[in-house]
Amino acid sequence: MPMAQNKECGRPACHKISIYGKRYCEEHTKQKDKADYELYRKNDAGQKVYKSALWKKSRVSFLAQHPFCSVCRKEGRLTTATEVDHVIPIAQGHDPWDVENWDSKCASCHAKKTATEVGFGSKG
Repeated sequence: MPMAQNKECGRPACHKISIYGKRYCEEHTKQKDKADYELYRKNDAGQKVYKSALWKKSRVSFLAQHPFCSVCRKEGRLTTATEVDHVIPIAQGHDPWDVENWDSKCASCHAKKTATEVGFGSKG
């Protein structure tokens, strides 16, 4: 079986080689892991919502009504939305069930927005 080739870190402006099988170099993998912890594991309120049957059902319904990524659409592209974003994050105390606070996004646009919320998306 062929081995994957080494590639540059996925963090903009970082030219270090990524860890085998990882998207980021060692330094940025640690930062990403910390950011993920801050966002997902530490945020118990959000996890209770995202693991609920009601969220799973509501998410599917919302994406059926809003099938395209709102960010891509503003840029003139039609990209299928796969994520429901809380515009104001649950971690900031916003009601997770307020549909007016939901937005449909593709995985890429949602990841970019989420990264900026936890400080991983800032350059440097």
